[in-house]
Amino acid sequence: MSNELPRTTIEQEADDSYRRSNVLTAEPTIERPTIIRYGVLGALCAAAIAYLSRNVLGVAANDGRILSDLKITDDQLSIVMGTAFFTSYALGQIPGGWLGQRFGSRRVLPWFALLWSICTLIAGFSTSLTALFIIYVMIGACQAGLFPNSAKTISNWFPSSRTAIVCGALGSFMSIGGALAMMTTGVMLEWVSWRWVLVVFSIPGFAWAIWFYVWFRDEPGQHTSVNASELSLIQERTEDESREADDDSATATDERKPIPWLRLLTSYTLWMISGQQIFRAIGYVFYSTWFPKYLTQTRGVTTTESAFLSSLPLIAVVIAGISGGWLVDKIYQQTGSKRFSRQFVGIASMFTCALFLLDAYFVTEATAAVLLISAGSFCGTFAGPCAYAVAIDTAGDHVPICFSTMNMAGNFAAALCPTIVTTVVGLTGSWEPVLFIFVGNYILATICWALINPDRPVVAE
Repeated sequence: MSNELPRTTIEQEADDSYRRSNVLTAEPTIERPTIIRYGVLGALCAAAIAYLSRNVLGVAANDGRILSDLKITDDQLSIVMGTAFFTSYALGQIPGGWLGQRFGSRRVLPWFALLWSICTLIAGFSTSLTALFIIYVMIGACQAGLFPNSAKTISNWFPSSRTAIVCGALGSFMSIGGALAMMTTGVMLEWVSWRWVLVVFSIPGFAWAIWFYVWFRDEPGQHTSVNASELSLIQERTEDESREADDDSATATDERKPIPWLRLLTSYTLWMISGQQIFRAIGYVFYSTWFPKYLTQTRGVTTTESAFLSSLPLIAVVIAGISGGWLVDKIYQQTGSKRFSRQFVGIASMFTCALFLLDAYFVTEATAAVLLISAGSFCGTFAGPCAYAVAIDTAGDHVPICFSTMNMAGNFAAALCPTIVTTVVGLTGSWEPVLFIFVGNYILATICWALINPDRPVVAE
């Protein structure tokens, strides 16, 4: 029989405390977090190769061989660049996002990349306007799911405290892809035809699809290279999110509520949010479609020069995408005002952009004019983070519907932009008045921002 007296609860707790203190004073065992999440961001940013096939035609049209090879006009090519691509791109956003939700980004993104790469390859062998139109409809549909599934991946792989800057980086890299596509196309057209440009541009998509499927995992915990410290960092929650997680039962009830389609579609706030998106999209698409030809026709530059100069407004978008998001967040943190941080920044962004474009009209030297236009592009991009923030602030329980409505409106407008440009050129017989379209366009965007109340919900509860 043991002579040891039974220990009291206090003694037991003291023992446990001593053992814990020994652990704490021992050599640190906390691992440095791995950085696989930044590899995931890099993989998503690399998907900017999608913009290779998007931005070829604008520069190729300036070269002229695609028009003579297919026996088509600028107006007909406008239909391919605008209607064919952007209509299917707009309509495919919700189905593309649903596929990712159902099967996971690891499965669907490689398939999207494979399909748009195959279509890009086939586009190089097009023999008619009809064939090129059908192929670009397919390219638009295949690329539609890229951004929704990238956003879903970001939400899984990054803590909420880093989501905004990561989304800004993703958007900026998409513009980098567009800028590189235009510069590379201009250089390649000096040596090969537009057909070989499309063939070459199809190759990166195949390589990316295979690598992404092999390396990527939908959940951080499934990736063998993610250590416990990085996993803990990724899964950190804000205080507000923790409270929301505790109310899962309540939100589950809300999710089962029917969507108030009539109130959403007749919402004044949603109409204004969609309106500014329409005018911003029209302005942005001009840079990746007819801007190279506008420069050759109005400033007398060569095809190669126009390809390089046309990339400058897109590079400005890259810089402004991240810095604009930082500014909007900073103003809100300092003032607590959605009007100052969202609405006033949006108004200033659009109006300043219009002024820069107006100034550029009166400048005849090509580089100086493009620098003014690029300054306008930089200022105009600041409204992007404002638009996303307002959509989140006002959407309540209907964020996905409001976002898809806003984005679809913008993409349908983007589909019309190339045709609007060639129509104006046809009516006036000159490319000179084209810039006035976009001055007026950004003035209308300014008016939309002035009419938005960022404190007013899309659907009043």
